Amino acid sequence: MNSRTIRITLAAICALVVACSSAACGTGAAPRNNAQPGGASQQAAVPAADLSLSPSPFGPLSAADKKLLTLVRQTSLREITTSQMALQRSSDPRIRQAAQMIINQHIDLNQRDLDVAQKLGLQLPNEPAPDMQVGIDRMKTENGKEFENDYTNTLRQAHGEALVLIAKVRADTQNSLVRSFADVAGGFIRMHIQMLEQTGQVNYTKLPVPNPQTS
Repeated sequence: MNSRTIRITLAAICALVVACSSAACGTGAAPRNNAQPGGASQQAAVPAADLSLSPSPFGPLSAADKKLLTLVRQTSLREITTSQMALQRSSDPRIRQAAQMIINQHIDLNQRDLDVAQKLGLQLPNEPAPDMQVGIDRMKTENGKEFENDYTNTLRQAHGEALVLIAKVRADTQNSLVRSFADVAGGFIRMHIQMLEQTGQVNYTKLPVPNPQTS
């Protein structure tokens, strides 16, 4: 092969590589183009957090404040129901003690929640969230150790998630009613976590790994 033939062959190979890159080598894949008209990216933007504030006589009300009031209402409905089931289905005195305390305190917390919402002009839901209802329906079919394990671990994880939200709202809320409510709710939730853990049924390996990010 002479030098002229080599140059022609190399040129053909380069042309083929360029063609493959542009047309995805006949695979049917569209060429990647992250630019939209005006220079915007085609990638879906991450929804921004709702930082809007609503005025109230007790201070500005944030979306997180409203979320907390809603979550506590839905959680109270779920945990009163499932704890009543625990009193009926469990013979373990530790679980029964935890369930009775959770019922009593969530009845109190639920009424406080409704009172705060009324003063702020908010309408709270009258039933648990759909994913909470799934857990309730599942527990209705369980008995014995299966029920006890599901009850304690479902409530323990839910209380942990609620405590994170309560702490965040308590730290940042500008609303005096929500601030006082978060203090009460946080105290109750911590007691519930301790009581659930004292049953000896909590599987800590199923709890979410703490996120080191503080934001």
